[in-house]
Amino acid sequence: MSWNFKLHSISKTLLLLIPAVLFTGIPFGYADIMDIGPPGAYVAPEYIPPPPPVSRLHLVDNGDGTISDPDSGLMWAQKDSYAELGKCLNWFQSEQYVNELRTAGYEDWRMPTLLELAGIYDDTKENILAWDEDPENPMALDELFAQGAAYWYWSSDYENTDLTDCCARTFYYAKGMSHVRRFTLCTNGGVRAVRTEK
Repeated sequence: MSWNFKLHSISKTLLLLIPAVLFTGIPFGYADIMDIGPPGAYVAPEYIPPPPPVSRLHLVDNGDGTISDPDSGLMWAQKDSYAELGKCLNWFQSEQYVNELRTAGYEDWRMPTLLELAGIYDDTKENILAWDEDPENPMALDELFAQGAAYWYWSSDYENTDLTDCCARTFYYAKGMSHVRRFTLCTNGGVRAVRTEK
């Protein structure tokens, strides 16, 4: 039997099978599989939100207008100058404010350093603590701190230059950023007094 004859026989067989498969509506290769119908609609598993992030801070409300941070050994005034006075303060006014502060009977309040201010920034928190209670600008501060807060605080870190109005470092709690500002700038800012616990 020649190869031509074999190829001719195979071709004929295929030509006879193709119309049979097409007209029966059974896809080629699936003739022996039972039709089980279309698959059901996909049902997504129930969404379980992840647990809230855990703060690295262990702040303690002392119940006397102060908050202690045992990890750093610092005590903070629960109210900042904006919450206390209802207005912003420039750098010079902030320095005077902390020098005259007598919260909880302590007289050694001071302006915090930039590093100390960054130490109470808590990116696990989003609290509407600011004086204007703007929900678009939550502050990354613990809810133990008092309502009516300034958005940013002056630090004791400043540039020693010949310019009379320049410059001190500030920390902005709505964005977690540090800025350099002129001493006489006031808008939305203030100071949060701190002291070192003995």
